[in-house]
Amino acid sequence: MLSSLILDGAIKVIQSKQTTLLSQKEEELHTILQNMPVMVDALDYNGDFVLWNRECEIVTGYTAEEIIGNPNALQLLYPDHSYRQQIQKKFLTCGKNFRDWEMHLTCKNGEIKTIMWSNISEQFPVTGYSYWAVGVDITHLKAIEEQLKQQTSELELIFKALPDLCFLTEDDGTIIDYKAGSPTKFYVPAEAFMGKKFYEVLPSSVVQQFQEAINQVKEKGTNVIVEYPLTLNGSIDFFEARCLPLLHDKIMIIVRDITERKKTEELLNKSDTLAAIGQLAAGVAHEVRNPLTVIKGFIQLFQINKEDQERYFDLMLSEIERIEAILQEFLSIAKTDEINTEKKNIYQIFKNVVSLMNTKAIMTNIQVELFTDDKDIIIECSENQLKQVFINILQNSIEAMPNGGEISIHIKEINDDGVIIHVIDEGIGIPEERIKRLGEPFYSTKEKGTGIGLMLSYKIIESHQGTISIMSEVGVGTTVTIYLPKVQSKQSFSNCDDKCIAIRTSSNS
Repeated sequence: MLSSLILDGAIKVIQSKQTTLLSQKEEELHTILQNMPVMVDALDYNGDFVLWNRECEIVTGYTAEEIIGNPNALQLLYPDHSYRQQIQKKFLTCGKNFRDWEMHLTCKNGEIKTIMWSNISEQFPVTGYSYWAVGVDITHLKAIEEQLKQQTSELELIFKALPDLCFLTEDDGTIIDYKAGSPTKFYVPAEAFMGKKFYEVLPSSVVQQFQEAINQVKEKGTNVIVEYPLTLNGSIDFFEARCLPLLHDKIMIIVRDITERKKTEELLNKSDTLAAIGQLAAGVAHEVRNPLTVIKGFIQLFQINKEDQERYFDLMLSEIERIEAILQEFLSIAKTDEINTEKKNIYQIFKNVVSLMNTKAIMTNIQVELFTDDKDIIIECSENQLKQVFINILQNSIEAMPNGGEISIHIKEINDDGVIIHVIDEGIGIPEERIKRLGEPFYSTKEKGTGIGLMLSYKIIESHQGTISIMSEVGVGTTVTIYLPKVQSKQSFSNCDDKCIAIRTSSNS
């Protein structure tokens, strides 16, 4: 009997401890559910709310006191009768097992929010809960999603409206998608290029260009533009392809038909050429007409006074020689043969020119000084052409110093890449408004100058891939600065296009 009482007592103690422990666990679970950073609600077997955690209060504005035990709680949260019936019907269908169910819940302030609920009652049953679910407010995400859909739709409309062709490729050139404003501009039908690499579709004549462009996009992450011709429907069309790097190793290629633009550029080039020819013709007529007028006048004098002829011969010969000089300058411009370059000592070239010009300089009381830190600067050049430039510049400096003075020439090496030359005189100087026009044909600061000598100097320096500039101050003097690279690039080393010289109007020289 005693042992039975002891056993009953022990059982009651154990049961009491278990009850207390269970109560503690339930309290801990309730605390966890209350403070979870997601919405958690629960209904009992009568369909009434028995849990409405703090996140539910924050999201909806309804407190737990307003929802728990309230038989009209569902009407508060889902006031639209038909929508509420739709939800209840889905509850009956899905039971206690659904995930990521989006519901439009009405908050206390009237705002409608989208909550994504997941019912986990079946996997994790809780005593006293017939149903409990976890919810996440995705209203902001849905707004972003809707905005993205709208932007995508707008982009689709823009792509359809644009005349461009757009291709999406992998970084190896495989075409995976396209948009076409004008499918008639396809080199081959869409079914023939989808899933294929561009070099399997395009003609071999343009494959190399695209390969280099795609490699550059991959290596540098920069946009690359490619222009290329294609034969479509028996005629040659020109296209411009812009290759743009995208995320996830994708490349967007936007192709535009530039055939009309090319035709317009060609017409403009022809127009510029005709304008340059017209300017040249006008200059020739003007320059040659002056000495011809003098000769004509003398001939008319011969007809009147035949006895006194000899004293006019020198003047006539002088004017004829002037015509020859003008024509020789034009012939120099017309030469387009490629020139041969050799490695030459730039100091020695200038020294020879100074020796050649010294006699004339001394006659006008001018001293020419040559300065350099290194007398062994070697550059790749055409010696004869550079001599022509240096002679022209020294000639101009000497003629600009009628009262004598000093001309100093400074030659300096720059970073092993090139050489810079300054020719500084103490001449009368050139007004600023005239400096801008130097280099134009038939524009000269000298009374009988044609401007062709300086224009030709520009042409020679440009063909050597160098630059020439002029700074001057009236009454102080003029500085001519020439830069020449030591080594010429691989591009064609020939006299630069006459047109680019003929239309030069904004040079600092």
